[in-house]
Amino acid sequence: MIVYCLTILFISSLLSSQYNFLAAFLQLLPLAVSFADPLPAPKLSTDPRHDVYYEGECVTLKCLALTKRKIDGFRFFNQTGEQINQTASFSNLNAEFKLTATIASAGEYTCMYFLKESGQEIPSNRSLPLSVKVQAAPMAPTLSLDPQQQVYRPGNHVNLLCSFPSSPDDVKEVQYYADFGLAVSIPVSNVKNYSFNLRIMGEEVSGSYSCAYFVNKATRPVQSERSRSVIVYVKSHKIIWIREIIVGGLFFTINGLIFFFSHCLMKRRDLEEGFQMDYREE
Repeated sequence: MIVYCLTILFISSLLSSQYNFLAAFLQLLPLAVSFADPLPAPKLSTDPRHDVYYEGECVTLKCLALTKRKIDGFRFFNQTGEQINQTASFSNLNAEFKLTATIASAGEYTCMYFLKESGQEIPSNRSLPLSVKVQAAPMAPTLSLDPQQQVYRPGNHVNLLCSFPSSPDDVKEVQYYADFGLAVSIPVSNVKNYSFNLRIMGEEVSGSYSCAYFVNKATRPVQSERSRSVIVYVKSHKIIWIREIIVGGLFFTINGLIFFFSHCLMKRRDLEEGFQMDYREE
């Protein structure tokens, strides 16, 4: 009887420990399944899509998650594998990263996304590498002033002469820039240079100016490097006017004082002579 009871207790404890192990195993099973089943890799693309980009052009990297699950964020990586951007996306299935094309930014890029379950971050596989090729922008033009003066006055005119190093047939547009941003854009055709006549209305046009041109490459207009800046210094006439007013005012004031004192001296002399004549008659 005692042996029977001990046998039942041993079997019960064994079943209890197996049940606890099974319960713990079932709790870990979803997490294990989640990590065992990797998220599909996203798709990385560029906008606009070109085989080659030129320095100064804007490129947008677009990362699209190929899943219907809620995304908690995206990451972008450069050609060295270094993370360059992290975008919180929440419910969106895509993210964008904008860059300006430079020789240094050329290379392969990848992206990935991640979500969170039970406080754990679950990353996707990285996208296939996307190559971004960058070439140097067209050579900068030369900008000069005609006439070349150290100081310009309101009412003057000055020509901003932008000369292109490229073939005249290639240049389709020229742009002039000022301190306050884009000043003017002019379509051109079959010219080696373009002269923009700047009418100087006042000191507000004082500042540095530069120019650039556009040529057609790979069926699209591509901007050249900017020229070196030239300085247009405008000095108003108002300072001269103030000086002339002050000088003129001092001139009339001094003359007026001279006239006043001369008049007083003459009056005094007349009075003294009158007293002397009266004294002699007496």
